[in-house]
This record gives sequence, C-alpha cells and structure tokens, in this order.
Amino acid sequence: MELWTGFTLGLLGSFHCIGMCGPIALSIPGENRSKGAMLFRGILYNSGRIFTYAFLGFGLGILGMGATVAGYQNILSILLGALIVIFAIFPHVKLPGTFRDTYGKFQSMITSSIASLFKERTSSSSFLIGLLNGFLPCGFVVTALAVALVTETAMHSSIYMALFGLGTLPVMLLMNMAPGFISQKTRAKLRPFSMYFAVIIGLLLIWRGFMMDGGMVHW
Repeated sequence: MELWTGFTLGLLGSFHCIGMCGPIALSIPGENRSKGAMLFRGILYNSGRIFTYAFLGFGLGILGMGATVAGYQNILSILLGALIVIFAIFPHVKLPGTFRDTYGKFQSMITSSIASLFKERTSSSSFLIGLLNGFLPCGFVVTALAVALVTETAMHSSIYMALFGLGTLPVMLLMNMAPGFISQKTRAKLRPFSMYFAVIIGLLLIWRGFMMDGGMVHW
C-alpha cells in the first residue's frame, strides 16, 4: 500500500476528527490565549497524537511481519479490507460484547487521565493529552491501522501512521486557531468523501491480497 494513502486518509478523515477530537483540541489548557501560544499548544497536542499513531503503527507492523513470515499476509489483507468496507458502509455495526466491554474500560481509563491533565496548566500537558487521545476509538484511525498491519515492514507501518496523523494536522490546527472556520453544514457535506475513500482503501487491500504471489491466494 502506497504511503501517500496514509496522508490522504488522514486529510479526508480530519473533517470527521473535528466532531470526535474537536472538543478536546479546543479545550487544551493554558493561561496565555494569544494566537502564538494557542498555535504552540496545538502543535504540542497534535504532535502527541501523531507520536501515538506512529507507535501503534510500529507495533502492528511487527505483527504484520509475523503474518508475512507465516505466509498469511494475503489472507489478512483480504479480511481487513472486507472489514474496512463493511464498517465504512455500516458504521453502527457493533463489536462483540467481550471486546467492547474490555475496550470500554480502557477508554474510561484514558478519558480519566485526560481529565486529570486538563487541571494542569503546563505546555507538557498539551503533548500528553494528545498522546493519550491517540488511543481513543476512531473509525479512521482503525482504518489506517488496518493498512499499517499489512505494510512491508514495522518502520513502513510507523511512517504510514505518522503520515496519517500529519494528514489530520492542517484541519486540526485551523480549528484550534479559528473554531468557526468550517460550519456544521459544510462538515456534514464533506464527511461522505472520507467514507468513500475508506471504502477505496478497503477494496485496494482486498485486491492486494488476491494479487499476492502472482494472483494466487493460499487459504
């Protein structure tokens, strides 16, 4: 999977991020409300998110390399592509109960830690809030991680996720500096395009899986 798709997925998905991560980004703690200070805190916050994405990408890249060694990466690519298409078209499909409950507890722990950091007024808290926010559930982050899982190497996976994070950066910084730069109505019109691109990514993964080893899939 080409690295540029990571940046493009992040850029298109960033309009979805406004609704999910926007309230946190707009509430980054700090006494100084000047434009320069707000930009600095925004960069720290988003750097934390991007660092987490790159870290998760590296970890999943190692798992993907294991699938390659075992000879199952083509099957993994097809299955992940199918899941991406399904969840993009039917976003309200629920995960199995046990997994959902376990992740719910993890999510509660993360949000509690973020709430504690909001009480601090230091620059480092902005970075740490972004670092933790990178672990919160987001459909487009999961889509990007699925692609990272079937890239060539762990470093390639990490770079893919870093580019995904960088793709979200322009819109997230703009929102931090000018909260009303894009209306709710415009955001609603743009959101389907990110879903369409997620479907394309899923189909590319399916095609990639079938084309491995000269177009032969070994089950």
